[in-house]
Amino acid sequence: MAASRVPIVRLGRMLEDGVAPSIFGLIERGIVRDPELAGQIRGRVVFRFAEDFSPVRIHFKPRSVVVEDGDSRKPDLVISGRLPDIVHFATVPTLRGRLHGVPDPRQPRGRRALRRLASGRVKIEGDRVLGRRLLRLLAV
Repeated sequence: MAASRVPIVRLGRMLEDGVAPSIFGLIERGIVRDPELAGQIRGRVVFRFAEDFSPVRIHFKPRSVVVEDGDSRKPDLVISGRLPDIVHFATVPTLRGRLHGVPDPRQPRGRRALRRLASGRVKIEGDRVLGRRLLRLLAV
């Protein structure tokens, strides 16, 4: 992918009770690690936390990614749960191949992530393809 096609990531609105800078760091790292994948992601994602933190919205556009505190009226993907559960879930190693982006059940962290989903500690609603791409971008 040409350097001019790599999306620019920027931090938007920040609130006193927000964690957007933390999510920004994860997104920025993923874009640097896999700019081609980042260039394929389109849509609006919202992280909603069980704790008293502001939601974080991420808008993936063709040339930029904006991460900011606040909710979205019509997100394409919503990930909700406790902040630690979401962070552990989002940064887990993922499978390769056809199910690329799904937590890897062969890894202990992957099994824990899948248990977080099964137990409802982390909920994912919306565009599954966007969700898998986002998890690939965030995987550590």
